[in-house]
Amino acid sequence: MKILKQLQKFHFQLFRDLTSLGSLVFFALVGLFALSFQEYILFWKMVFGGVFSLGVTVLIRTFYFKNRPNQQNHTNFIERIDASSFPSLHTGRTVFLALLFINFFRDNYVTTFLVIFAILVAYSRIYLKKHDWYDLMGGLVLGVVTYLLVSLF
Repeated sequence: MKILKQLQKFHFQLFRDLTSLGSLVFFALVGLFALSFQEYILFWKMVFGGVFSLGVTVLIRTFYFKNRPNQQNHTNFIERIDASSFPSLHTGRTVFLALLFINFFRDNYVTTFLVIFAILVAYSRIYLKKHDWYDLMGGLVLGVVTYLLVSLF
């Protein structure tokens, strides 16, 4: 019984840490990392993609509210946007980053790593009861559309 509780605690901590790889902070750090290597085009693609995906998410959540699996109370507009779960912004950002870096590196090992990375971050959102599969699919579409738009420029 004690081993089972320790395993559950480990899983929770693992997925809590994995989900942070889809956060705005991680996204910004990756952007600054690209900037530090003087990858200006990659940096500006990340800026545009980050602003676009956030803007689309806020727009959707403004007009379409969907409760998270663990509902959050909200008393103002910003809390309401955060309490809505569709689409998954973590998934959208992660898919966008994965596609951007798959295209940037063009290496089979990097591609495999980034696909697994994106899947784990997306699944962490379900494990932590922040989203359901419908939200993840919305985030997946958001990430792909963001990548395609960024690739046009």
